[in-house]
Amino acid sequence: MSYFDDIDIQYVEVPMKHILSIRKMVHQNEFKDEYINSFKKLFNRIQRNNLTVASPPMVLFHDEEFSSFGLDTEFAIPVKEFTTGTRDFNAGLCLKTVIKGEYTELTSVYTKQIKWAQKEGYECSSALFEVYITDPTKVTNRDEFNY
Repeated sequence: MSYFDDIDIQYVEVPMKHILSIRKMVHQNEFKDEYINSFKKLFNRIQRNNLTVASPPMVLFHDEEFSSFGLDTEFAIPVKEFTTGTRDFNAGLCLKTVIKGEYTELTSVYTKQIKWAQKEGYECSSALFEVYITDPTKVTNRDEFNY
């Protein structure tokens, strides 16, 4: 756990992006399949509509916690074009933490971010989101995942 003492949390201004997305309620045990299925559908739409990927895929979480209905989740890919089916995403000032390693460590990272935000007086005003820097289907060593 000493690794978490070294996690760098900082403020960054995130520029406005056009995103192509799928938003749905996802139950905790369905996340892995929903990531795969939703991103597959999005990449197919990008190819079919000749869109240009602008930056790595991301997932937005519109609820603060799971409910019996699941978690309001939006799977998104930023694209250069604004067209039918895309929307503007303007996150503004955000907390940024770059993590390298297993996705199972995210809960601890979230806890550290929450404590840091409380200490700094930062309050979230919109959906929380994650950006996936490396594609877990193309990285063989889990320690090389970046998100």
